[in-house]
Amino acid sequence: LSYYLNAIFFLKGVSIKGVLCLSLSIKKILITIDGSENSMKAAEYAVSLVKKYDAELTILYVLYSELGFAYSNLLGVTTPKAIEDVLDTQKKDVQKWFDEIRSKLANTKIPVTDKIIVSVSSIVGEIVGFADKEKMDLIILGTRGRTGFKKLLLGSVAEGVVNHSSCPVMVVR
Repeated sequence: LSYYLNAIFFLKGVSIKGVLCLSLSIKKILITIDGSENSMKAAEYAVSLVKKYDAELTILYVLYSELGFAYSNLLGVTTPKAIEDVLDTQKKDVQKWFDEIRSKLANTKIPVTDKIIVSVSSIVGEIVGFADKEKMDLIILGTRGRTGFKKLLLGSVAEGVVNHSSCPVMVVR
C-alpha cells in the first residue's frame, strides 16, 4: 500500500515538498551545492538516501554570473572562451566540494556524476530545468546558501526550487 502526500513537511530540520510516495522508489537524486554549510549538510542527507535506495547521485553547482555581459563579446554573446575562463577560476573550490561528497561514497558502487552550469539568468531555472531534463526523482538542497539574502524560512533559491520543481524537493536546514 502506498500513500501519497502533496505538502511541505518539516521533520527534524528537513522539509519535503511535492508528491511523495511513502513507499519510495528513488533512483536518481540531485544535490545542489554552493559550498555553504547548509549545502554540505544537505549533501550528507543525499549521501544517506543514495545509500539507502541504491540510487544514482548527481552533484550540481550552478555558477551565477551577475556580470554575464562582462564575459560576452562585442555582440553581447557569451563566448565559449569566456565561459571557460569563469569555470577555471571556480573549478578548484567546486572540485573540492565534489571530491568531499564523492569520498563518502568511495567504498560503494553507487554512480556519482557532477556538473557545473554557468547561468547568467536564473539559478532556480537552471536547477529545475536540469532536474526535469535528467528526470530526477528527488532534489536536495540547503535552506540558505552563499547569496547573503535572509529569508524567514528558506533562501531565495530553495524557495524558488520548491515552488517550481516538478519532482519532490528536500530542503535541509
